[in-house]
Amino acid sequence: MATIAVLVEVFYDPKLMHGDKIDQIGSPYFVAVAAGLFVIFVATSPRLRKTFFQTGRSRMTWQKFVSLVALMLLIQLIFTVYSNGLESLLNQLGFTANAELKSASAGSETWSMFLYSGFLAPITEEIVFRGFVLRSVQPYGISAAILLSAGLFGLYHLNIMQSPFAFGIGLILAVVALKFGIKWSIALHSFNNLVLGDVFGRILDALPKQASSVLNVIIFVGGGLVGAWILWQKRQRIKSWYARHRLRRHELKLVFGNWLGIVITVLSIIMMVANLSHK
Repeated sequence: MATIAVLVEVFYDPKLMHGDKIDQIGSPYFVAVAAGLFVIFVATSPRLRKTFFQTGRSRMTWQKFVSLVALMLLIQLIFTVYSNGLESLLNQLGFTANAELKSASAGSETWSMFLYSGFLAPITEEIVFRGFVLRSVQPYGISAAILLSAGLFGLYHLNIMQSPFAFGIGLILAVVALKFGIKWSIALHSFNNLVLGDVFGRILDALPKQASSVLNVIIFVGGGLVGAWILWQKRQRIKSWYARHRLRRHELKLVFGNWLGIVITVLSIIMMVANLSHK
């Protein structure tokens, strides 16, 4: 079915066969989404599935949503520093991860990928990671559930440049799902992909180079600094929360000593390293 979807999209737009544009075909992901959700539906009990969509104890406000966006921009700012540093290190060793960086920062070039990235991916990934994984592990400890769901979310991207960024975003989304409910983690995830990714990227591309650079700094650097300020202001509440939910020995074993998790992590790292190119 995925192959048929690709052939249909290429038939209507033959230019997708040129260069690496075939990677921009989103229709196969539609099939993968349906298959993934079906597996989760079959593998989970009705009682567990019900917890995926339970509402949080706190009420979302526009001020809180904007603050969460600022925290995501802080993660983006840290990601920029990380990617530049990693690329410099890899260059010293004769390698480059420019292809991975390009893939991680590329916007949607087809309507199918736009729909997948902006809507289907946030819904599916939230159900898998902030629904199935988070709620399955939550009885063993909230901190373990947050860490494990974020870690698997990062590894899922299989991109040495993007995976640490996805881990950071996963931490935020896990907390949002627990505090406000999965509908808000879906909304925030979609905002990141759709607005901060595709829409804002298109705006930057449409502007003159100098204006584009200035706007990019204002939004991402300015927003990231606001996110850092918010963390500083909330530092006592964060410390208090962690004191109540500190990782206990059995949680540490669950997160870091799980043999299946270790195998997945090692295989994912091998695959990410294998994707590096010689400079």
